[in-house]
Amino acid sequence: MAQRLNESSVGITIPTQRQLGQYDLERVWWGQAVVDPHRDRIVHLSIDEINLYALSTAGIITAFSNETGKKLWATQLGRGNNIGYSPVSNSKYVFITVGTKLYSIDRLNGEIDWELQLPGSASTSPTVDEDAIYVGTLSGRVYAWDLKKLNELSNESKLPAWRESAIRWTYQTGDTINTPAIVTNRTLIFASQDGSLYSVTLQDRQLAFQFETDAPISASLAEDDKSIFLASEDQNLYCLNKLNGIVRWRIRTSFPLLFPVSVLENEVYLSSKKKGLFQLSAQSGQEQWWQPLGSRFISLSPTRVYSTDELGNLLVLSRTDGAVLAAVPLRKYQVKLMNEQTDRIFCASESGIILCLKQKDLPFPIRFKNQDKYPILPEIAPEPTVKDVQSETPADGENTDN
Repeated sequence: MAQRLNESSVGITIPTQRQLGQYDLERVWWGQAVVDPHRDRIVHLSIDEINLYALSTAGIITAFSNETGKKLWATQLGRGNNIGYSPVSNSKYVFITVGTKLYSIDRLNGEIDWELQLPGSASTSPTVDEDAIYVGTLSGRVYAWDLKKLNELSNESKLPAWRESAIRWTYQTGDTINTPAIVTNRTLIFASQDGSLYSVTLQDRQLAFQFETDAPISASLAEDDKSIFLASEDQNLYCLNKLNGIVRWRIRTSFPLLFPVSVLENEVYLSSKKKGLFQLSAQSGQEQWWQPLGSRFISLSPTRVYSTDELGNLLVLSRTDGAVLAAVPLRKYQVKLMNEQTDRIFCASESGIILCLKQKDLPFPIRFKNQDKYPILPEIAPEPTVKDVQSETPADGENTDN
């Protein structure tokens, strides 16, 4: 029988290894995020190189080890009932915008380091590196905040009174910023509902280039080493040179592009709820296959592409030609992470059950991006003794299936 949690009102079951084995999948771990079951639900999942973060509508953020599923911490942000955007992180902190506030949270223990009252309402997740955090707003203004200065002001109890001194620069566009920015080694690239893509220098906000489309830009930007991929409601997908904004290629679709585009290993995954999932060449934009049953890209393995369908099932597709290999009934796990970091599949029920799944023959995560940010692990781990295995019991939230 499938494992069942105490969620009789929802009826969520955790798929067994036997059930998943039909689809050549297995469960790596499962966990329970902190939610108020009477008024709360999970709305966002995000990952970095270490952790998985689950965010609820009441502003509770729960962190798990993305490798083992161990629950690390849970933190309440604000007074609740303010739906936030997905958390982001650098090497030390997790940052999240909730309403008009920006929170900095210690990545290791979940303690709130500082909170900042923003000059305007954030309109998307922030973008962060080790030196600065960039926040787009409903008014169309982008703020570049100096992280070192914010930490100094916090330590001296000078927030929010002296917050202006931590602003490196601001940049005003013609409409709401509603996709997270991309930071390169010299520029910040962001899109506006005014139909333009902007690239400004990190240090002094000088305009490196501006690219205009004929409609608002609602889908998140994507990138590879040399290019920016811009999906517009004018039904065009543009591939631009990251340095100067020159168009490398453009394709026109028959539908507005509203879903995020994923670019991994020279493959572009373009999706539409009604028109299916496309795999394109990142070099030329040429269509390589189309799967009309696909709805949204979820994850990638060496031989498979994982997608949702219109009903919320997890589709297992052939990476070679897009053929449907299986449909996994995970409709009650409505929040599915678009994972561009690894091959792992992360999904959550609105009531806070988190699943991590993988292809059965892939014992270790395959990492697609940010290889230099992962911790260095020992090459050989000692094998546990039989006595050790028998004596171990999972701690709260630590439900590892390996």
